[in-house]
Amino acid sequence: MNIIRRIWHFLFASISLIILFLSSSLMVKADAPYETFSVNGFGRTIFTQPAYEPTGVLAQDIYVTDENGESVYSPLKQPQDLFIDENDHIYIADTGNNRIVHLDKDGQLIRVISVPESPLNQPSGVFVDKNGDIFVADTGNKRVLRLDKDGKLIKEFGRPESKYVDDKFVYEPINMIVDRRGFIFVVSRGTYQGIVQLDPEGEFYGFYGTNVTEVSLMDRIRNIFYTEEQLKRQVRLLPNPIRNIDIDQNGFIYTVSRDKTEQIKKINVRGENQWKGFSFSDNINLDFLRRRMMTPTDDEEGPPATEITDVTVDQNGIVTVIDKANAIIAQFNQTGELLFFWGAPVTSGSPQVGVTKSPVALDTNSENKIFILDDSLNLVQALQPTDFGQDIQSAYILTQEGRYEESEEYWDKIVKQNALFSPAYEGLARAAFSRENYEEARELYKLSGDETGYSDSFWQIRLQWFQKNFAYFANAFLVIGVGTIVGSQYQRRSKRKIKRVKKNRARKKELTLIEHLKHAFYILIHPLDGFADIRYSNKGGYLSAFVILALVIVVALTRIYYTSFTFQPIPVENLNAGSILLGATVVWVSWVICHYLIGAIRYGQARFKDVFIGSAYSLLPVFLLGLPIALLSNIMTLSEGSIYGFFTSMMIIWCAALFFWMVQALQNYSVGETIVNILLTLFSMIMLWVLIFIIVGLSSETIDFVYTLYQEVTM
Repeated sequence: MNIIRRIWHFLFASISLIILFLSSSLMVKADAPYETFSVNGFGRTIFTQPAYEPTGVLAQDIYVTDENGESVYSPLKQPQDLFIDENDHIYIADTGNNRIVHLDKDGQLIRVISVPESPLNQPSGVFVDKNGDIFVADTGNKRVLRLDKDGKLIKEFGRPESKYVDDKFVYEPINMIVDRRGFIFVVSRGTYQGIVQLDPEGEFYGFYGTNVTEVSLMDRIRNIFYTEEQLKRQVRLLPNPIRNIDIDQNGFIYTVSRDKTEQIKKINVRGENQWKGFSFSDNINLDFLRRRMMTPTDDEEGPPATEITDVTVDQNGIVTVIDKANAIIAQFNQTGELLFFWGAPVTSGSPQVGVTKSPVALDTNSENKIFILDDSLNLVQALQPTDFGQDIQSAYILTQEGRYEESEEYWDKIVKQNALFSPAYEGLARAAFSRENYEEARELYKLSGDETGYSDSFWQIRLQWFQKNFAYFANAFLVIGVGTIVGSQYQRRSKRKIKRVKKNRARKKELTLIEHLKHAFYILIHPLDGFADIRYSNKGGYLSAFVILALVIVVALTRIYYTSFTFQPIPVENLNAGSILLGATVVWVSWVICHYLIGAIRYGQARFKDVFIGSAYSLLPVFLLGLPIALLSNIMTLSEGSIYGFFTSMMIIWCAALFFWMVQALQNYSVGETIVNILLTLFSMIMLWVLIFIIVGLSSETIDFVYTLYQEVTM
């Protein structure tokens, strides 16, 4: 009996250990070794579930047969490129070993291609066309090779010969792609003219996809003031060379470079960039990711400059790029909208699955798995989409194809998994819009931060409301028209004479406050005379000034909380009215104080009372135009955005003009003296703020010092 009991306990313990081991293994697999982020519709970086999870490491154990027929360990050495063909076979440009490594889809070695009849020298790029022919960018030999399926040399493409290629042109191919026509697009190291385009026979066809020359502000100033001789001595401004290239199923070519404004380009057959002004740095919050990835040994300096080394497009049109300098992988949809980006700090010791140290190239296979080549670790990291990432890709594909109702199921599932993922709300909004449920679409567009979609939905709502109530408007217009005609006829036929009775009663004297407020409106039409009357006729008072300031504050609060989302795409909960009003108050008070002091120094004639009242009266256009603009914005769409912008600009310009005329009239300045006074006032305001910050900082330090000294004495 004891033996049976012991056997039972042993089996129970064994099964428990097995279950614990399997569950822990599953947990390790589920937890990605990096954090994944996205950006919501309001530009904030948010956490998301991992879109990809690591599945293993490839090309780490490569054994080749030597001359003696023995299997020898031959690892990768500074590889520079990776390509996956239609059969999901992996080709690696093993630059340091002067060879091309061919692996199957599971990462098992098939063969090593070295082209014995014409040995490779530092090959940096590899591409396989639809026929299975292998193209190699043989950088060291300054050529492109075309090999057949068996790795036999078919043709060699050397330096192109053309009248458009001068003698100074350096031809060092580092990568290339081949389109369906058989045209070869070669990326040459340091070539600023663009991509070298060759026809199927290898003849030079032209340069393609040239980057735009980036000109700084100082360069523009030099061009204006430098002489022709000085300009000749300056370093010639040239476009940045293209770093890498890829092509999608529709024939669009993607390039990456170190441009600040066009780091990633999507180019059509005519060479036109479809992603104009696209900047990787503007989409990715590098500072945020740097802080998240920081280890105790990291320095406190800012993140290194981006160095995008490769780009790939999967079967669904999802674009993935790598930033080698920051070890970041980022994904974008077909229109260039950011989906995800992720990275992890590299720790010392053996490489961690899924964590890249120096990613140099990447590609995707037919299952949308990502394979990342690391030229420092000399291996390939394999990542596969998670259920969350797969749902997002499926939803984007359906949305892109206009199948909104089918995509709604995926978007709803994504929202349930991550309520902060704002692109999901945009997908649901498009589905609701396609069902003509514009109220729901408007609210969803607001959650996603899409003011354009919000405006379009509201336009449809407004149109439906107008169509529904058109009969009432037409009848009201008809009644008003008939009433006007009848009333005019009645007045013409009326023979009664209206007797005007002169009132002998003396008018009550209006209150001083009313007179001052009337004068504030008079200033709007006659600014110079009106401001002069404040100084010399006392047509202004502190009470009226405070009334106008209070009205301006009310209007400002109304504009903050009641301006339509179409023209103010910021969540109301993110608006801090107190901070906004405090900042505006500090600026206005600083202006009054500094302007009065500058005027006193520069022989101005205005008193402090005049400056205070005049500065308050100059804000009256904010009250007159700000409130109607804020309220009307709720019945306007982006189609009327020019009207909204016109009146907003008019309000700002009107206030600025009143401030200018106030200074001129109150201080009795000429136009030139007025401009100088305003500039000095602005400068003194900055100095005042700096002085206050210094005093506050020193005061806090002094208090801390006294408190520390007190603690030391009382111990």
